[in-house]
Amino acid sequence: MGLMGVLALAFLAESLTEYLFGDLLSGPRARYLKYIACLVGIGLAMLYQIDIMGPLLGLSPRWALPGQALTGVLLGRGANFIHDIYSRYGRLL
Repeated sequence: MGLMGVLALAFLAESLTEYLFGDLLSGPRARYLKYIACLVGIGLAMLYQIDIMGPLLGLSPRWALPGQALTGVLLGRGANFIHDIYSRYGRLL
């Protein structure tokens, strides 16, 4: 999956979190949204078996699960965060 697919999933994770939990967790409970977004991102990364850590860092892990979980954390942060990382470190690929 290319950068556009990862950005699309990051946008989807951010949108799903805001739509499903934004009103429910307003006010002082809004601090939990970032954790829910992280779980949504991890779920999407594992569902689509996305691991951008290997290509980004040049590592080939023995198991795909840790890379997918870290990718999910990045997806949970949102599309702008993924784009910033790729802008800074993508030229190293």
